[in-house]
Amino acid sequence: MNFATLGHLMYSDDINVIPKGWIHGKWIYSPQINLNNMVKGQITGLNITAKQLMGQPLDEVRKKILELAVFLQDNFDVDLIQLGGLTTSVTSGGEWFIEQEEYHGFVNHGDSYTAATTCNITIKALKLLKKEPLDLTIAIVGAYGVIGEAVSKILVPRFKHSILIGRKEHKLQELKEKLKENNSIETTTKLKTKTADVIITATNHPTSLLSSSHLKKDAVVVDVSQPPNLSYEVCRSRPDVFRVDGGFVTLPKGYNFQIPGVPKGKIFACVAEIVMQALENEPGSHIGSIDLKYLRRTEEWGKKYGFILDELTNFGEPIKSLQEIVGKYG
Repeated sequence: MNFATLGHLMYSDDINVIPKGWIHGKWIYSPQINLNNMVKGQITGLNITAKQLMGQPLDEVRKKILELAVFLQDNFDVDLIQLGGLTTSVTSGGEWFIEQEEYHGFVNHGDSYTAATTCNITIKALKLLKKEPLDLTIAIVGAYGVIGEAVSKILVPRFKHSILIGRKEHKLQELKEKLKENNSIETTTKLKTKTADVIITATNHPTSLLSSSHLKKDAVVVDVSQPPNLSYEVCRSRPDVFRVDGGFVTLPKGYNFQIPGVPKGKIFACVAEIVMQALENEPGSHIGSIDLKYLRRTEEWGKKYGFILDELTNFGEPIKSLQEIVGKYG
């Protein structure tokens, strides 16, 4: 099974870390990479930034994504596409994608393993800080999105109080109904995170979203979004805040699939998921809302192949204590 990631640049400067041989005008694509002599994969994407992607008409962006997917299908026999970055959002969680007759393969947004990893990162960070979830308030920004919904289902029952944040109130109410066994839930269309001990960001916002005024003292922020929703500049001005990357797992030795710009030895959990699906040679698309049974299966794959969370990172750098973050920003 041949697979390809399909994403975009996060920022304009990112083009500088892409090997020049991968840049092909409007597209970026690597040569096919042989993974452990088992499957072939490619790193590909649109040669536009997240902000540019979100600023273009929806039909135009979708057309660009489809054109690249069909090119990969026809020229490299790719039959499994992973929708990276904001390409998931603009294709309705991938549901639009599989309705297109031009592409004949499978599609996976990779967000199942990302959601699982996010939950594990959150609990691991709180254990490191010796904080109990049942004593804390959690805010989930982008709560009814693909990742946010799954994270809400898994984490909300473990916290004292939860704040579900999104742009559409009726979507928030629908999610709250799914979580009705937990009574201490509020919903809001405002960025109401100031009272939250833990904040998880899982949005399609193309730039930083949280400012210092949104953060409680000693807040824990698990930043899943790409581009990040909490900037380095804000973290530097608030060394009390414990920010953790929400999307990285370890890239096992022997898998030569280092994505430019991603910390060495790390891989996005969403990309790890597509690699693992290819290694399993499992046909099928995984789009739209996350099936929690399948999410658990991706966790088992992670253990099997070594795509695991072995350390917490902050902007890609390993962290072991709050003091390390204070030292980094101070």
